[in-house]
Amino acid sequence: MKNIIKLIKQAGNKFYIVLGLVTLFFVIFTLVSSKTKLTATKKNAKYTIAYITSDWHQKNNNGVGTDFTYYVNGEKINKTCANSLEKGTRYIVLYDSLHPKNYIILYNHKISNNIKSPVNGWKFNELPIKIDSSDLKFYFEKLNL
Repeated sequence: MKNIIKLIKQAGNKFYIVLGLVTLFFVIFTLVSSKTKLTATKKNAKYTIAYITSDWHQKNNNGVGTDFTYYVNGEKINKTCANSLEKGTRYIVLYDSLHPKNYIILYNHKISNNIKSPVNGWKFNELPIKIDSSDLKFYFEKLNL
Protein backbone atom coordinates (compact mmCIF):
# COMPACT_ATOMS: atom_id res chain seq x y z
CA MET A 1 0.00 0.00 0.00
CA LYS A 2 2.87 2.37 0.84
CA ASN A 3 4.36 1.70 -2.60
CA ILE A 4 1.10 2.68 -4.29
CA ILE A 5 0.88 5.93 -2.35
CA LYS A 6 4.51 6.68 -3.15
CA LEU A 7 3.87 5.99 -6.86
CA ILE A 8 0.83 8.31 -6.87
CA LYS A 9 2.82 11.12 -5.23
CA GLN A 10 5.61 10.71 -7.79
CA ALA A 11 3.16 10.72 -10.68
CA GLY A 12 1.61 13.92 -9.34
CA ASN A 13 -1.03 15.46 -11.57
CA LYS A 14 -0.46 12.90 -14.33
CA PHE A 15 -2.32 10.29 -12.32
CA TYR A 16 -5.41 12.50 -12.03
CA ILE A 17 -5.28 13.39 -15.72
CA VAL A 18 -5.14 9.71 -16.70
CA LEU A 19 -7.92 8.88 -14.22
CA GLY A 20 -10.06 11.68 -15.66
CA LEU A 21 -9.48 10.51 -19.25
CA VAL A 22 -10.34 6.90 -18.37
CA THR A 23 -13.55 8.05 -16.66
CA LEU A 24 -14.50 10.23 -19.63
CA PHE A 25 -13.88 7.35 -22.05
CA PHE A 26 -16.05 5.04 -19.91
CA VAL A 27 -18.95 7.54 -19.83
CA ILE A 28 -18.83 8.09 -23.60
CA PHE A 29 -18.61 4.35 -24.27
CA THR A 30 -21.63 3.68 -22.02
CA LEU A 31 -23.74 6.35 -23.73
CA VAL A 32 -22.87 5.15 -27.24
CA SER A 33 -23.42 1.51 -26.28
CA SER A 34 -26.88 2.12 -24.81
CA LYS A 35 -27.94 4.18 -27.84
CA THR A 36 -26.77 1.38 -30.16
CA LYS A 37 -28.78 -1.20 -28.20
CA LEU A 38 -31.95 0.91 -28.42
CA THR A 39 -31.46 1.48 -32.16
CA ALA A 40 -31.14 -2.30 -32.65
CA THR A 41 -34.27 -2.78 -30.55
CA LYS A 42 -36.16 -0.47 -32.89
CA LYS A 43 -34.82 -2.32 -35.95
CA ASN A 44 -35.55 -5.88 -34.70
CA ALA A 45 -38.79 -5.03 -32.91
CA LYS A 46 -41.25 -7.54 -31.55
CA TYR A 47 -43.89 -6.95 -28.91
CA THR A 48 -45.20 -8.76 -25.85
CA ILE A 49 -46.88 -8.04 -22.52
CA ALA A 50 -45.06 -6.46 -19.58
CA TYR A 51 -46.48 -7.45 -16.20
CA ILE A 52 -45.94 -4.68 -13.63
CA THR A 53 -44.68 -6.41 -10.46
CA SER A 54 -44.10 -3.46 -8.12
CA ASP A 55 -45.24 0.05 -7.47
CA TRP A 56 -42.75 2.90 -7.83
CA HIS A 57 -39.88 2.46 -5.39
CA GLN A 58 -36.78 4.36 -4.48
CA LYS A 59 -33.69 2.15 -4.40
CA ASN A 60 -33.73 -1.62 -4.08
CA ASN A 61 -31.68 -4.40 -5.74
CA ASN A 62 -33.13 -3.44 -9.14
CA GLY A 63 -32.59 0.31 -8.87
CA VAL A 64 -35.08 3.18 -8.86
CA GLY A 65 -38.43 2.89 -10.66
CA THR A 66 -41.12 0.28 -11.31
CA ASP A 67 -40.27 -3.40 -11.70
CA PHE A 68 -41.84 -5.49 -14.46
CA THR A 69 -41.53 -8.90 -16.07
CA TYR A 70 -42.02 -10.11 -19.62
CA TYR A 71 -41.58 -13.48 -21.30
CA VAL A 72 -39.85 -14.27 -24.60
CA ASN A 73 -39.71 -17.88 -25.81
CA GLY A 74 -40.47 -19.07 -22.27
CA GLU A 75 -37.62 -17.03 -20.75
CA LYS A 76 -38.62 -14.72 -17.91
CA ILE A 77 -37.00 -11.29 -18.15
CA ASN A 78 -37.09 -8.96 -15.12
CA LYS A 79 -36.48 -5.25 -15.67
CA THR A 80 -37.01 -1.87 -14.01
CA CYS A 81 -38.30 1.19 -15.84
CA ALA A 82 -38.22 4.83 -14.80
CA ASN A 83 -41.99 5.22 -15.14
CA SER A 84 -44.43 5.22 -12.24
CA LEU A 85 -46.84 2.41 -13.17
CA GLU A 86 -49.39 0.62 -10.99
CA LYS A 87 -48.58 -2.84 -9.70
CA GLY A 88 -50.74 -5.54 -11.33
CA THR A 89 -51.29 -3.65 -14.59
CA ARG A 90 -50.04 -4.79 -17.98
CA TYR A 91 -48.49 -2.81 -20.83
CA ILE A 92 -47.06 -3.48 -24.26
CA VAL A 93 -43.28 -3.80 -24.32
CA LEU A 94 -41.23 -3.54 -27.52
CA TYR A 95 -38.14 -5.75 -27.39
CA ASP A 96 -35.23 -6.64 -29.64
CA SER A 97 -35.99 -10.06 -31.14
CA LEU A 98 -32.25 -10.83 -31.36
CA HIS A 99 -31.42 -9.58 -27.85
CA PRO A 100 -34.69 -9.80 -25.86
CA LYS A 101 -33.28 -8.08 -22.77
CA ASN A 102 -33.19 -4.79 -24.71
CA TYR A 103 -36.60 -3.18 -24.46
CA ILE A 104 -38.74 -0.05 -24.69
CA ILE A 105 -41.84 -0.15 -22.49
CA LEU A 106 -44.84 1.51 -24.15
CA TYR A 107 -46.21 3.05 -20.95
CA ASN A 108 -49.09 4.79 -22.74
CA HIS A 109 -50.43 1.45 -24.02
CA LYS A 110 -52.10 -0.47 -21.23
CA ILE A 111 -53.42 -3.90 -22.18
CA SER A 112 -56.41 -5.73 -20.68
CA ASN A 113 -56.09 -8.89 -18.60
CA ASN A 114 -58.05 -11.03 -21.07
CA ILE A 115 -55.31 -10.85 -23.75
CA LYS A 116 -52.79 -13.69 -23.51
CA SER A 117 -49.07 -13.16 -23.89
CA PRO A 118 -47.59 -14.56 -27.13
CA VAL A 119 -44.89 -17.25 -26.90
CA ASN A 120 -42.64 -15.70 -29.54
CA GLY A 121 -43.89 -12.11 -29.49
CA TRP A 122 -46.08 -10.18 -31.91
CA LYS A 123 -45.01 -8.34 -35.01
CA PHE A 124 -46.35 -4.80 -35.28
CA ASN A 125 -49.24 -5.83 -37.56
CA GLU A 126 -50.21 -8.69 -35.18
CA LEU A 127 -50.67 -6.55 -32.06
CA PRO A 128 -54.03 -7.17 -30.31
CA ILE A 129 -54.51 -3.44 -29.71
CA LYS A 130 -54.15 -0.63 -32.19
CA ILE A 131 -50.90 1.28 -31.92
CA ASP A 132 -50.41 4.02 -34.45
CA SER A 133 -46.95 4.44 -35.95
CA SER A 134 -47.02 8.05 -34.72
CA ASP A 135 -47.34 6.65 -31.18
CA LEU A 136 -44.13 4.67 -31.71
CA LYS A 137 -42.53 7.80 -33.14
CA PHE A 138 -43.34 9.53 -29.81
CA TYR A 139 -41.32 6.93 -27.87
CA PHE A 140 -38.45 6.98 -30.39
CA GLU A 141 -38.27 10.78 -30.29
CA LYS A 142 -38.30 10.75 -26.49
CA LEU A 143 -35.33 8.36 -26.58
CA ASN A 144 -33.64 10.28 -29.43
CA LEU A 145 -33.70 7.29 -31.78
